[in-house]
Amino acid sequence: MDEATRRFLAGLPFRIDLLPQGGHLSGPRVILVHGTPTLNTVYWTEDRPDDFCRKMAGHAGARAGDLIAFGHTHKPWHREVDGVHFVNAGSVGRPKDGDWRAGYVRISIGEGPVEVEVIRVEYDLARAMQGIQESELPDDFAEYLRFGGQAPAQMPTF
Repeated sequence: MDEATRRFLAGLPFRIDLLPQGGHLSGPRVILVHGTPTLNTVYWTEDRPDDFCRKMAGHAGARAGDLIAFGHTHKPWHREVDGVHFVNAGSVGRPKDGDWRAGYVRISIGEGPVEVEVIRVEYDLARAMQGIQESELPDDFAEYLRFGGQAPAQMPTF
């Protein structure tokens, strides 16, 4: 990463709060962070205890009905603790959950129950791998992509 890219990334906001029902209406909030509400580099994995989620909700000022969305681990998951929804959006381009397809999360929040859907999208994997191999990136990134971030021995058998 060059210095200009580092400066650009350092200038991005640490968190973004969205009010899906409008900026002046009370209601649920969507809180967007990269890693956790306290630090971008902390891995918030699905196996963290509910108390960890409660602690992060407290740091974010989240209350029942709110949703905290994050990533960093590149593994999508959703859980609700004390009415607060915790959503890891996964990864569009460097998954680590064994699924090579691009992924994102669609949420519905506001009227009715919160809905979270993980969406997967196929793309030209061979072309992406070729692009990686022709770039300055390490060639093993291409194989990493093919297996969704898992070594072939880790892949489930069906």
